[in-house]
Amino acid sequence: MKKAVSVLLALVLVLAFSATAFADYGIVVTGHPADETRMEGETALFVSSAKYYTTSDWSFVDPSGRMYTAAEFRSMFPSVIVEGEHTTMLTVGNLNMDLNGWAVFCSFHSSGDNTSTNWAFFHVDACPAPAYTVPSYAPPAYDYYDGDTTYYWEGISLTDYSDEMMYTETDGAMSFVGIDGSYFFIGSDGLWESFDAASGSFEVGML
Repeated sequence: MKKAVSVLLALVLVLAFSATAFADYGIVVTGHPADETRMEGETALFVSSAKYYTTSDWSFVDPSGRMYTAAEFRSMFPSVIVEGEHTTMLTVGNLNMDLNGWAVFCSFHSSGDNTSTNWAFFHVDACPAPAYTVPSYAPPAYDYYDGDTTYYWEGISLTDYSDEMMYTETDGAMSFVGIDGSYFFIGSDGLWESFDAASGSFEVGML
């Protein structure tokens, strides 16, 4: 009987020790989040994994090393969308350039242990400027108006034109037409022609 009691007591002690050891050292991180490189406005995704934990949460780290909870981070960057801070998958959307150099890490908790992953960093790049194609000809613009009815454009005199002119552009060709019938036309090849309704004169040239 005494031997049976001793064996039972030893078994209880072993189980108790094992439970304590598991509680103290049981969490095992099996996956660390990776750095994310994204353009501003995009979404970063961080994934971690572990065994033998009960709860988890993500924290944010500024470039100086100061740590913040997800709630604190939201208050600092209200336009940034944070989701999944109590899961193993964190998404941070609508990134901005101020987040470049920040980091995140995931902490796992059990009754007797707290273990964290490595830090993973944000690398946020600015969006490229939109491409701009220079037109073959500049928009219509008069260098100056001499006070009567003579206009100048690109150094070319447009004589006896009315004050009211209409501009059109089609396939690289530009037309300036006055209400009196006078006009000045520039073709896509640079060839120009003008007609003065008052005098009936017609001219052509090459820019």
